[in-house]
Amino acid sequence: MQITYLPLHTRYRYGFKDSFEEGMKEGIIKGKAEGKVEGRIEGERQLLHKLIEIKYHEDCVTWLQALTEEQMQIVSTLLLECDTFESLRKRLHKSDKK
Repeated sequence: MQITYLPLHTRYRYGFKDSFEEGMKEGIIKGKAEGKVEGRIEGERQLLHKLIEIKYHEDCVTWLQALTEEQMQIVSTLLLECDTFESLRKRLHKSDKK
């Protein structure tokens, strides 16, 4: 049985190619996961916008864009408790200070 060795530059090239392909696969998987999270957050933001628009007749796109994910969760709860958009904003501001 004869063992043949690939020249050093060929082994390096294939090793580099394998590493590159592995890195690409990992990058694609991470990118998809991050995209799903961003998509979910954007979907929540659009839903809140629609609900606020229906209840308070306010256009709040810019305001919602500035909120964190945690703040959006608080807003979704306050939406059921507050009668005006201004009171919702004030209560959110108070909860941020805690």
